Amino acid sequence: MRRNAQQTGTQNAVLSGQVSVDLSAISDNVRALRALTSAAHFMAVVKGNAYGHGLVDVAQAALAAGADWLGTAQLTEALALRRAGITAPVLSWLYLATASSDMIREAVDNDVDMSLGSTAQLDVVAGIARSLGRPAAVHLELDSGLSRGGARAEDWPDLVAAARAAEVAGTLTVRGVWTHLAWADVPAHPGNAAAVAAFEEAVRQAREAGLDPQLRHVSSSANILDRPEFAFDMVRAGLAIYGLAPADHLDPADYGLRPALTVTAPVVLVKKVPAGTGVSYEHQAITHEARFLGLIPLGYADGIPKGISGRSIVRLGGRRVPVIGKVCMDQFMVDLGPESGGVCVGDTAVLFGDPGTGAASADEWGAAIGSHGDEIINRIAPRLPRTYECPDYEDPRDGVPHVA
Repeated sequence: MRRNAQQTGTQNAVLSGQVSVDLSAISDNVRALRALTSAAHFMAVVKGNAYGHGLVDVAQAALAAGADWLGTAQLTEALALRRAGITAPVLSWLYLATASSDMIREAVDNDVDMSLGSTAQLDVVAGIARSLGRPAAVHLELDSGLSRGGARAEDWPDLVAAARAAEVAGTLTVRGVWTHLAWADVPAHPGNAAAVAAFEEAVRQAREAGLDPQLRHVSSSANILDRPEFAFDMVRAGLAIYGLAPADHLDPADYGLRPALTVTAPVVLVKKVPAGTGVSYEHQAITHEARFLGLIPLGYADGIPKGISGRSIVRLGGRRVPVIGKVCMDQFMVDLGPESGGVCVGDTAVLFGDPGTGAASADEWGAAIGSHGDEIINRIAPRLPRTYECPDYEDPRDGVPHVA
């Protein structure tokens, strides 16, 4: 079943480009990853609008395929899941902790689990929970070397002691203890083993303080594939459920994973130019012979990186053609060659998608600009409409207009 997720402005938007999301790929990827881990619980990470794929649609597909937790960075996305009728457990870990925060209040009131990485955060969340007359469910985060969120080892005893006091007071329930590995995408790095050892010590201290966390979680996508011994009670799958490589040495296809997102655009103009013609701003490309050029109506305002210029990365007319000249804000050109190859206005160019179809992958695009596929898929602008190939599951929003 194919569904267009945008209810307004679709006709004009489709003229510039389109993002197609295969939710069956999401479902299959979740099942494949679930089969690779011994962890009792599986979190599908849907932060960043599900890595640009569509928050609620992806969450629903992942849950139907066997995920039993969802993860978001921002509380706004966790609350959006609740407003969409999703009742599965959700953990969120990035928010501003202030005593007047209506967002934290709404999160506690809607059974959203929150991460705590300091006693200051704990005091705020516990205070809001006290005012609501119900405990907040929390996961204590250890900074095991990433120097991002979480409490450092020297601050951990104070955090677990405060958490235990809040549990006794009835304002918090410590459901989990977790960390994120600094070298998660380099699974063989010795820093991972050191971080896991620090994590196990942190769990020991938490239990010694009287806490009984039921969920210990460390593993992200790369660890699920390459360090299964890090599974503990729950794994957190992010990039891999979207079919992209979570580490440079891992090929998603080796694990039965495939990309779920395809970006296409129509050719809006085909023209023949003579030898010596400068193409796009500053004429950084000049034709050395007569060439046919195709105009693609997407640019850096849509998330197309300038660094793809010169790369044979767009599939058009059954072949790969190179981007020529500078990528503009709303458009770029492709070099069709001395003959047009039969390409006409209205033909569909595939920018990236499933390499099994001959398209470039988002990972290939990422490599072309010295980055990774996750940056590419997260750059795609909201102004491009999303359409969904839906698996067979019951969507509680059927018949309700919604926007990806």
